[in-house]
Amino acid sequence: MLVVLTLLFILSGAAGLFYESVWSRYLGLFVGHNAYAQVIVLVIFLGGMALGAMLVGRWTERLKSPLFGYAIVEGLIGTVGLVFHDLYIAVTNWAYQSVFPHTAGSVSLTIAKWAIAAALILPQSVLLGMTFPLMTAGALRWIADRPGRTLSILYFANSFGAAMGVLVAGFYLVEVAGLPGTILAASILNFVVAIGAIVATRAHRVRTAEGEATDRSPIRATEANTSGAIQPEHTATLSRLLLWTAFGTAIASFIYEIAWIRMLSLVMSSATHAFELMLSAFILGIAMGSLWVRSKADQFSDPLRVLGVTQWAMGFLALATLPVYVMSFGWTGDLLHTFAKTDAGYNGFTIARYGICMLVMIPATFCAGITLPLITRTLVLGGLGERAIGTVYAVNTLGSIIGVSIAALVLMPMVGLKALLSLGAMVDMAIGVVILFVAARLSGDTGARRFALLSLAGLGVVFAITALTPTLDRRLLLSGVYRFGIVPPPGSREILYTRDGRTATVSAEKITSTGDIFIATNGKSDGQVSAYWYNSCTADSARHPLRGDMATMVLGPLMTAAHAPNAEEGAVIGQGTGMSSHILLANPHLKHLATIEIEPEMIKASRAFLPANRRVFEDPRSEFIIDDAKSYFAAGGKQYDFIFSEPSNPWVSGVSGLFTAEFYDRVKLYLKPNGIFAQWIHLYDLNDRLVTTVLAALHQKFGDYQVFMPVGSDMIVIATNGPKLPAPDWSIFQWPGIQQDLCHQLPFTPEAMEATRLGSRTSLGPLVEAAPQVNSDFFPLLDNGAERTRYLATRAIGLWGLSNERQDLTAPFEGRRIGPVSFTTAPAPDVPRMYSLALGAALRDPASYVTTDTIPDDDRKVTALARERAWLATLAASEPPGNWRVWVQWMSDIERDRYGGTTGYADPEFYSQIYRYLDRHKAPSEVRAVIDFRHGVSGWDFPQAVKAAEPLEAAALDRKSWLPPDELRDGLVIARLMTGDAVGARRAFESLAPFSRLPPGDFRSALLAAYVETKSGEGGTGSQ
Repeated sequence: MLVVLTLLFILSGAAGLFYESVWSRYLGLFVGHNAYAQVIVLVIFLGGMALGAMLVGRWTERLKSPLFGYAIVEGLIGTVGLVFHDLYIAVTNWAYQSVFPHTAGSVSLTIAKWAIAAALILPQSVLLGMTFPLMTAGALRWIADRPGRTLSILYFANSFGAAMGVLVAGFYLVEVAGLPGTILAASILNFVVAIGAIVATRAHRVRTAEGEATDRSPIRATEANTSGAIQPEHTATLSRLLLWTAFGTAIASFIYEIAWIRMLSLVMSSATHAFELMLSAFILGIAMGSLWVRSKADQFSDPLRVLGVTQWAMGFLALATLPVYVMSFGWTGDLLHTFAKTDAGYNGFTIARYGICMLVMIPATFCAGITLPLITRTLVLGGLGERAIGTVYAVNTLGSIIGVSIAALVLMPMVGLKALLSLGAMVDMAIGVVILFVAARLSGDTGARRFALLSLAGLGVVFAITALTPTLDRRLLLSGVYRFGIVPPPGSREILYTRDGRTATVSAEKITSTGDIFIATNGKSDGQVSAYWYNSCTADSARHPLRGDMATMVLGPLMTAAHAPNAEEGAVIGQGTGMSSHILLANPHLKHLATIEIEPEMIKASRAFLPANRRVFEDPRSEFIIDDAKSYFAAGGKQYDFIFSEPSNPWVSGVSGLFTAEFYDRVKLYLKPNGIFAQWIHLYDLNDRLVTTVLAALHQKFGDYQVFMPVGSDMIVIATNGPKLPAPDWSIFQWPGIQQDLCHQLPFTPEAMEATRLGSRTSLGPLVEAAPQVNSDFFPLLDNGAERTRYLATRAIGLWGLSNERQDLTAPFEGRRIGPVSFTTAPAPDVPRMYSLALGAALRDPASYVTTDTIPDDDRKVTALARERAWLATLAASEPPGNWRVWVQWMSDIERDRYGGTTGYADPEFYSQIYRYLDRHKAPSEVRAVIDFRHGVSGWDFPQAVKAAEPLEAAALDRKSWLPPDELRDGLVIARLMTGDAVGARRAFESLAPFSRLPPGDFRSALLAAYVETKSGEGGTGSQ
């Protein structure tokens, strides 16, 4: 029968962790993800469990069948789970609509928010706290002869189920079923367990009636089970000692957990899946300890001494694994270079990381798994009976509450990681010493007293060694090894600032070789400022192109300001380097700018960028808000002319909630009429599918938007809650503050900024409106997928290609033409279209091509200039080319060099030269068709393109193509759509699709297919 109960309790433990992981996500959406919110959510959960255990612990002896009561509780939990999602939606909507508006800006709002949060999960938490005492009491009545074994197995089952539940929920259920589906799965498990418990209870009653088993009363000490039991005269003293031990070791264990999670975040990243691996490994160690002690718990002649040794060993092992932790940085780097960048490689890497977590945590948590079975068995047989089960569980849970609160909110930022872990170890070892002295006193054994003295001396030695050894190597901790698999060599970085904050370890560091400074959270860079930004400008100051992070941190806020040039109230989500807020504060019309940052240490660390970001610290219009953005907006009751959202990467746990449809739905309420919302999102380490889920969320919630590319790796979406996004006013670059800020940069012109456009609601809508998946709070696609794509080092190549490809897919549907430009050096060369336009201008005016120290020689530009000279010589030659197919490809390269980035433009002189060359050398008809097709597509002469494509399409289908397959497909499909032939466009798309060289799921292919579907639905109409 114990086997059946064990299986049921494994399932119950899994369900419990399903709930814990999902409830924390639900409440995080409502109350925010700042350090206090995270702790309070955990306190509500643990507090409810402690209350439930304490209440039911007093009743179990009065219950005829605790297992039947257990089944009822499991059924109640499952019933609540069935309605939780709908209840959450209804209650939070009511709060946002009826409570928050009337309490905004007051203490009442905070009270109301947390009261509502408690009401949502406290009842279920109380019920969850009842399960262990009820199950254990029932099992002990059935199997009373070896209570230590029974208790240990049930502790193992509950913990093992929880450890597996974390992984199943995080890595599978949330991904395939979302948060509502995971809650449903937990409910189903509750009902299965409830039914199983009822069946087991009835089977036991049948066996009792048939004389095969006896129905026992609440367990009492007997000669069969009293090995090592408390003597009656010591009951009160030892009961207090053991309960304080359960309380103290819980404090220490949660200190370990908080410290280890932060420490391993520096090795494994702050992604949600990384946290799940850490939590599972922590709980698994407890399960293994409980499993090991099952065969020994009833045999110890002096369990009190065993408990003391275990407590001492737990603390010692927590410190002894620090060298393992230090080595894990090197292991992680090796693993990143060992496993392939494939899905199978990611799975292997994840398993290996789980192994690292176990190596660091399990030695100490194994001991933790031994302690509670020993304490509970001793108290059950020492006079407290079944009441001890609930009491120990409740006291231990209360200790967990104290541990997580002081570790996360007080000790972490106060003493740092090593001291925090050491403090937890000292607590456990001190408890062990006290227990050993008490055991020695009770036994009166001289050897036991000497052993206790030895443990005290050992504690002193360990304390001294810990205090005298240096702190952990900050170069190692801040390396961000999980990003690129390397630890920077000594001397390569100068640490300007570092602190262990409540939510992250923050640092500001200077790269010694360049003088650039970057800010990082848990080793991940959140922005880098070039060294020249710290220098004052003179008339002779060199001009630099704007690249990398600086391009995003400058152009992102300027794109926002250009759409709201007369804004008076603004907000920025995320401090980072502080550069974005600094740039926005250059607006002379702005009266107030709130910079919302969840981690206070980020603001302190960003002072390392002074004077480059001086306005955010010195301008009286600037205000820092230390809070979660969602929580602040809900509580503030204010509206803004613009909100610029530039948080950390969405694979960081909690951040993806700022990229969801629900967040966008809420954030609209905090914008004034026709307000502007700007969203940064990176294209690196993601893929087209994930970025599309964010665009789909924005598309759902905003009336109009434009997408810009400030740098090749990032996008900025500018959206409005009004019906039409205003045209950008690029004259903001003339603001005195901006002129001063950009004195080191190449000049930006309106034509340069127009080159950063990628698309709009009009041109991207056909795809994103029909997107099958939208990033949502309850279906967190971005959170689930971003860590995998980061490991795979993927890129949203299709979206990037909208700027890089010669044919701009979106421009014809917007009527957006771009002709040749005047600038010959791109002010932001990492934007593909801007670079291509500048290259074309340089080729048309080779004398303007210059190089300087800040604008070094460009291999692509040198190659293009050489190719241009050879091309001009060829056009003047009297002989035809030896191979017309090679010539056609050469012509494509030349045309791209000269006119890349243009759209809706075909240079008449260029094509006249080519046509004269074709006539002079009697070129094959296919060659002329290629030129006609390219001429028509480039200049938006779509009827010409359609006509010219007929022989080219036939040749391509015959596998004798004269054009790259995607150039032919894209150009022909668009040409037919723009001439109203949706049927022909579909036919061309489907027939040429098998020849495409784009990867499956590429954004460009999906967008083209969406255009075909949309135009087909409109009856095939087109415009030019």
